[in-house]
Amino acid sequence: MLKLSSIFKVALLAGSMIASPAMSSTETNSSSLVNLGHLNHLYELRSLNDGTEAGFIHIYSEYPDYEWVKDPLEGTSCVDDVARAAMVYLDNYRTNGDDESLEKLKTLVNFMLATHNENGYFNNFIYPDNTINTSYKTSVAEANWWTWRGVWSLAESYPVIKDVDASLAEKMEAVIFSTIDVIYSDFNFEQSVSTEQGVEVADWLPNQASDQSSVLLLALDRAYKINPKPEIERMMRSLAEGIMVMQINDVESEMYGVLLSWKNLWHGYGNSQAYALLEAGMTLQERDFVKAAFIELDHFHPYLLEQEHLNWFSVKKEDDKFEFIEKHQFAQIAYAVRPIIYSNIRAYQISRDKRYIEQAVEFVMWFFKQNPAAAEMYDKNTGRGYDGIDSKDKYNRNAGAESTIEALLSIQMIESEPEAKKLLEEKLGNK
Repeated sequence: MLKLSSIFKVALLAGSMIASPAMSSTETNSSSLVNLGHLNHLYELRSLNDGTEAGFIHIYSEYPDYEWVKDPLEGTSCVDDVARAAMVYLDNYRTNGDDESLEKLKTLVNFMLATHNENGYFNNFIYPDNTINTSYKTSVAEANWWTWRGVWSLAESYPVIKDVDASLAEKMEAVIFSTIDVIYSDFNFEQSVSTEQGVEVADWLPNQASDQSSVLLLALDRAYKINPKPEIERMMRSLAEGIMVMQINDVESEMYGVLLSWKNLWHGYGNSQAYALLEAGMTLQERDFVKAAFIELDHFHPYLLEQEHLNWFSVKKEDDKFEFIEKHQFAQIAYAVRPIIYSNIRAYQISRDKRYIEQAVEFVMWFFKQNPAAAEMYDKNTGRGYDGIDSKDKYNRNAGAESTIEALLSIQMIESEPEAKKLLEEKLGNK
């Protein structure tokens, strides 16, 4: 049997990414399902008021013409989408050596840097006139999703940018760690636990939410790889411990293994808890983090497949038993599928157990008609990711930024592992 330290080293190596020779940009290579056409359509290069060249990702794109659509209250583009789009272009550059993707990545980094507020957090939206929305509730610079995503994306991109643009990398590093300093100063290390309908809730997590805490944990994990500060490790351990508090460990329950999202609720969108525990556990060589993630993958993920995916549910605990209060299958969106694919591919890289390849491919098939509506939720010919399934008889044919980006990230992750790519090709070939 391998020693624990050896297992960690092997798995970390398996999870690394190596750039390949340059290929074309929009459709990457002939055997890939990744088509950047629609994302490129949503991308716009703009000059900000200070002269900075920043990449915008337009938020909405609606059927049938798929032109840009703005939100009148929020703005034209946001960190939430830009941060994730940056990861798509980052992957395409690392995988295919595509220079156009690198240039887009750099301009998206500029967008994120421009939205970094003097208070240390990020504003989310920029208006059509290129001014930053500092007041609307989904754009206030605070400890929230868009700040965590901004730091994750910047820290993920930093090693690549450092090799090609030292000046930009220096700015990125300053923003990453100044933000982390503020997060640390505001962090709640008092590990108190409350209950919601009998279910334990980690009160010290940001907003009592393990979903957004998992994104923050991923951001800290990537930053720790740049500079392993003890303050970062302390926050990582605290977040991971809080996420694990919110795991259902009743082996008799249908929901056994699930890492709840917020209080006594689980929802599909942004459920990165298992993936974050795997990443943090491997970085810190903490077996308990990894084991908790595998419990979800081994028990709850098969249940999701049996249920043909779920949107959300709430739970209660009575007489030491967990029961559903409410359970809803719809709506279903790409943003609920992608985190599960990420966690299963990472689980395979750690364990070398092909069951996680098979499970990841079963989930990605949601994009290819293996869903309750039998709808194609990603069009490889256009690169559009569609906005969701409303019922067994209805799906949303709009193709906004989030849906498109999450679809592309899902397929990129599958194609990063040859065994998964091969299995997906076989399944699609049989349809």
